[in-house]
Amino acid sequence: MRKIYLLALFLTAPITILTGCAQLKAHKKPIGPLETFIPQNLDSESQDVKYVPKIDSFVIILDASASMEEEYIGTVNKGHSKFAVAKDILMRMNNTLPEIDINSALVTFGHGFFKHLDKTSFIVYELTKHSRGLLENALNGATIPEGCSPAGNAIKDAKNLLLTSGGQNAVILVSDGEQLIGSPLKRAQDLKEMYGDRVCLYTIFVGNTSEGKEELRDLAREAKCGFSVTADEIASSDNMADFVKKVFLTATPKQVKNVDIDSDGDGVPDKDDECPDTPKGAIVDSRGCWVVKGVTFDYKKWNIKEEFDSNLSNIVDVLQKNPNMSIRIEGHTDNIASMEYNINLSQKRAQAVKNYLVKRGIEESRVSTVGFGFKKPIASNDTEEGRALNRRAEIVPIK
Repeated sequence: MRKIYLLALFLTAPITILTGCAQLKAHKKPIGPLETFIPQNLDSESQDVKYVPKIDSFVIILDASASMEEEYIGTVNKGHSKFAVAKDILMRMNNTLPEIDINSALVTFGHGFFKHLDKTSFIVYELTKHSRGLLENALNGATIPEGCSPAGNAIKDAKNLLLTSGGQNAVILVSDGEQLIGSPLKRAQDLKEMYGDRVCLYTIFVGNTSEGKEELRDLAREAKCGFSVTADEIASSDNMADFVKKVFLTATPKQVKNVDIDSDGDGVPDKDDECPDTPKGAIVDSRGCWVVKGVTFDYKKWNIKEEFDSNLSNIVDVLQKNPNMSIRIEGHTDNIASMEYNINLSQKRAQAVKNYLVKRGIEESRVSTVGFGFKKPIASNDTEEGRALNRRAEIVPIK
């Protein structure tokens, strides 16, 4: 009778192991490929900030136990195995993460029904300079899930791998949280005791049970740095970008070259612009000031020649497009003759421009004039060329 009992015990032991670790269940083969994912480009030149790494190294722990072969009943890639969904989430993270100077490692756990627990955690690759291709190839080569779930062993492996990292670190555990063994909570405590504030633990739940979800939350809480999310919560492009920023990145303002800044869009950089806030479309000179471009006055004259009609039409066009804008026309002269004479002459030049605009349909109340004589030269009055430039009219918008 004793022999029969021992024989029965010997035969049932493997079944018990298979039931507890393998968790063999019928798996419905998914229909169609995984969902298409278009990552946000965090390297884009159009962004106002530049992202730099806030950690030096990260270790991914991927659950490759038997329960991960079950069908996922969540939202993202519903119907595929939990293992396929987990790898896809990591691919989305990998493709969203900018190409930055950072190290990574990958650890999986599971791998077999009858292996000793110390051998069911597998280091796919140790800490090395990260690249998208490195992690992608490693995930594509991950073995079919089977066996128990010694998550504690994998966390211990991550702790040892980070010994070569001297800075800030992250551990990212992706699992369904089911029947985790190997004292994962104790291993999370050990991780925190060794690295303190230099390590954060993030868990991504890819499972179907509330118990598994809570298990992963407890692990993240135990590390006292990090957080827990579900695959569905970070599956979208925007949410994955937010996750990547929180775990990996720090935003710093981009340094824009001063020569590129042109706030009013008039073609003259702010550092050289003496007349900021000119209206869009206004013709400006090299100083960035709105001028009656190309219109100069003959010596002691204020009449506007017909040849300058096309130049003055720019002012009419800008005023028609900005019906609430008023302007002041400022007349200027060279320094020939007295100031009194030139004040009068510059006023006549400003008035001549105003008369032109009114004649073209601009309301008289929108245009005021002033004459400065030779008080504000823009060129030397010692040469004929300079004096010609000083005989001018400028336009100043009035808000």
